[in-house]
Order: sequence, then C-alpha cells, then structure tokens
Amino acid sequence: MSWFDTLLDGLLGDDEESEAQRAWKEQGEADHERDQARSELREAEERYAAAVSRFLAADPVPVLREALDTGRHSLRALNLLREVGADHPDLVRALLPELYGCCLSIGKPGIFGREVMRTLSGTTDLHDDLAPLVAATLRDEDEVTDVFAMRGLVMTLDDVGDTRLMDQWRRAALASADPDVREIVEEYPPDEDPAAPREPDAPR
Repeated sequence: MSWFDTLLDGLLGDDEESEAQRAWKEQGEADHERDQARSELREAEERYAAAVSRFLAADPVPVLREALDTGRHSLRALNLLREVGADHPDLVRALLPELYGCCLSIGKPGIFGREVMRTLSGTTDLHDDLAPLVAATLRDEDEVTDVFAMRGLVMTLDDVGDTRLMDQWRRAALASADPDVREIVEEYPPDEDPAAPREPDAPR
C-alpha cells in the first residue's frame, strides 16, 4: 500500500463512525426511552390506583353485577376483584351469585372467578351462600349433562374446600346421563371418613 493509500485510510477512519460508536449511541437512546417509559408507567399506575379508589368509594356492586351478568367487560370486572377482593370481602360476597355463574366455565372467566372465590374462602365460610346455588345447578338437567359446567362446579367446590357440597355434586354427576360427566367423578374421589378407625402404625 502506498503512502497515499495509508493516509487516505487514516483520514476516512477519523470521519467514519465505528460500529461500537453507533451501538453506544443506540444504547444511550434506548436507555432514555426506557427511563421515559418507566416514568409514564408510574404515572399510569398512580392514575389507575386513584380511579379504583374512587370506584370502590362509590357503589360498585350494580356496575360489577351488570358486567358479570351480561358478559360485557366481565374479564375487566373479574380482574378488578382479583386485585381488591382480599381487602374487600363484603364486595365479593355481594357478587357471589354472579361469580358462581362465571365459575361454571373452564375458560378464563371460570379461572378468574375461582381465584376470587378461593381468596374469599380463606377468611369466610361460603357453604351457606353456595348451597342454594349448587342445589339449583344440580336440579337443572341441562347443567348436569353439561360436562364443562359440571367440571367448573367441582373445581370451584374443590378450590373452596366444601366437602359436603362436593358429595352432592358427586352423587349428581354419577347419575348424569352424560358418560363424560360420570367420568369426572374418578378425578375427585371422596375423602376418607375421618370417623373411621385408623390403622395402627407399624412397629418401628
């Protein structure tokens, strides 16, 4: 390479931006955008928390009941109950019939509804509230032959730990005209009778 070519390469190298320099600049721009997005997210979270507080301070039951009943915005309502249900058990209990209806599903509304019910059952005995709802379902021939409704129901009862209602469900499922419903019973065998005599431990 001649002295002229060497000089030309040196001059071009000074003017051209290296790959590392370009990447460094891109990293700085991306870092700025990330900081800006974090700031916007914090502001959005603060606005959301304030809006939830205002909603809960009003009368939220009719609005949430309509959302759960009609199916319009039901996932939004269920998401809100998942967030605030533990701190507002009275609100959840007021919506128990609507939540129960959501739970007779194996889709996302059922999953979210059962999560809300399970949280409430940790502090509240739900048997008296659920008993008439379950009885009505088990009297309905369409529901008892609906494999999805019956699976959603047993999952709900299992989640809240109501063994008495589970026994009622088990009897109705075994009598169902749908063989697929009867098969579900195998997945939920009855608990052992706590009053039965316990086998003595083997000597060590």
